Amino acid sequence: MNELAIRTESDIKEMAAVLATFPDPAKWTREQKAQAVQFAALLETAQKMISVKTLAGIDWEKEKAVFLANAGQSEHTRRGYKNAIARLEVWAARHNVNPLELTPAQADDFIYSLRTEKSEKTGLENSPATVRIATAAASSLYTFMHRRHNAVENPFRGSKARPKEKAVRELAVPSKEELKIILKELPAPEAAAVSIMAGLGLRAGALPTLEKSGERYKARSKGKSFYVDLAPDMIKRLTRAALPLRAPFAGKTANSIELIVAYHIKKLYQAGKIGAAYSCHDFRHFAAVREYGKDHDIKRVRDFLNHSSISITERYLRSIGVNL
Repeated sequence: MNELAIRTESDIKEMAAVLATFPDPAKWTREQKAQAVQFAALLETAQKMISVKTLAGIDWEKEKAVFLANAGQSEHTRRGYKNAIARLEVWAARHNVNPLELTPAQADDFIYSLRTEKSEKTGLENSPATVRIATAAASSLYTFMHRRHNAVENPFRGSKARPKEKAVRELAVPSKEELKIILKELPAPEAAAVSIMAGLGLRAGALPTLEKSGERYKARSKGKSFYVDLAPDMIKRLTRAALPLRAPFAGKTANSIELIVAYHIKKLYQAGKIGAAYSCHDFRHFAAVREYGKDHDIKRVRDFLNHSSISITERYLRSIGVNL
């Protein structure tokens, strides 16, 4: 410890001993109040010195790696966390800020930057949901670090900059007629993606992992791998879109697919061609309703949706308005 630190620590101990002899604060003299102010300043200085020394000993890269390795079973979730933290690091570097010393005000500024950031692929600003997810990922990292290092605080806790949750919209399921319009109007790559989601009940997160394996296709979603068979019409759409049949959506992300599909469908909705601005997940709803309507076999629908239990499938179907 350097000379300044030793002198400061000694001064604090001496001042603490003096304060211990003071009467009730309401009876302090002017001199005693001045001494109390001096003590508070010394204590703040000592705390800052200890904090700086502690933070300097924390390996950000190592802690981040441990966090990401344990950030959930889903590869999609880990990738989302990794991307969010990378955004924070870029912002911190641009503003010459040590991420370990991020203040609540700087955390708010980072969130504000996310809200105005535009996607290179779509040219659209990040949606409130995207900002909330990125903020939650960064916040989780700091909470994780605080449990391991008391000197690290979570600057995102209590932030008012994070977009508020909007009321959950009523679940919508496209009709067969609307699906035909969507498949006809969307650009070929997005139409191919929608045909697979609506036909096989796949989540958007499974599309980037879709890869030919023998005569079938293998995909991964929510941490689980499974096989599916693409219908001839789906193969034709992939070919028409000039997408590689071996791995049609390799290199894309679920988020980019969802954003582009949502962009085009919103235009159809605004033009009055369809009844709602359907999301990618609504096409999974469409597939679930269609499959259950074939024979009302819950077990078969469970397997089709790749659910872990029949009870989950029952709750899922009820949530989208199916009367069991």
